[in-house]
Amino acid sequence: MTNAGRKATVTLVTAAAMIVAGRASANDEPTSATAGSEATIVLHVTNYAGLSRDVLAAAGARVAMVYERIGVRSVWVDGGVSLEQRQDGRLHLSILLLSRDMAELKIAAEGIKDGVLAQAHLPSGRAAIFCERIATTRGVPRHLAIPLGDVIAHEVGHLLLGANSHSRSGIMRAYTNVHALHLQSFDKTQERIIRAVLIEPTARERRAN
Repeated sequence: MTNAGRKATVTLVTAAAMIVAGRASANDEPTSATAGSEATIVLHVTNYAGLSRDVLAAAGARVAMVYERIGVRSVWVDGGVSLEQRQDGRLHLSILLLSRDMAELKIAAEGIKDGVLAQAHLPSGRAAIFCERIATTRGVPRHLAIPLGDVIAHEVGHLLLGANSHSRSGIMRAYTNVHALHLQSFDKTQERIIRAVLIEPTARERRAN
């Protein structure tokens, strides 16, 4: 492994440990003041792929680091979204980590092209992640959490930015760079839109329509 790879792995493991340690407090219900003033997204992750706890924690850490760069807090929660949670003032999104069989069925039914590693469904606020495709992509880092985290961050970006939100570089490039060890980010325009959607209720309503 290269020095860059070792450094990225150590960073992810450290951040993952912090996420696991702080998960209980992160999932506490916010006060009304916090819910309205802090740029926060809550990611409800369903692990149909049966990925290990370590991989999930490290992937969550990777996603958190991408969004921390633009001043956005991400909360990683196991399982689906309840009606009560949807009314807490924060934006709740669903991340489905599909098993190979589930992914193959979806890919075949919807005619999804080769090379597509995930799919975001804006109306439902849900993203389906094709874990097997990510893991078997040629040249992908041996630590699945790195490309997995980047793909999740990319799809969450679509759910926040809306349709036609690809860019020439960064985390929102058309095909996620799953070979990157360095942390990818959003451009300034994307950052402004995301923060507006998360902080300003009117911007969120416009995004939903």
